[in-house]
Amino acid sequence: MPLIRRENIAGGKGQALMQVLFEPDEMSQKATLCAKLTLPIGSTVGEHSHYKDAELYYVLEGEIVVTDCGRESVLKTGDAMFTTNGESHSVENRSKEEATFLAIIIK
Repeated sequence: MPLIRRENIAGGKGQALMQVLFEPDEMSQKATLCAKLTLPIGSTVGEHSHYKDAELYYVLEGEIVVTDCGRESVLKTGDAMFTTNGESHSVENRSKEEATFLAIIIK
């Protein structure tokens, strides 16, 4: 499973470490992303929309702030969020520790 250091994801700030768990062909093209992201303190995933797909976040460790359609929610270990139908979301690590979450984009 390759590790990729990504800068400014979706126009966000800082970087994230992405571990791709499955490639799209390994998921019969039913998903375009299945990855574990580690977001350092102060890093963000910029706001982006999901029109023809949907995205699930599941927090493995730490705490992230997700803004979903303009509404902020604090997600902690074990929490999940689903975004679809043209909705937009962003993620920020405002905590004092890095945060790790699964990101799965399905068609």
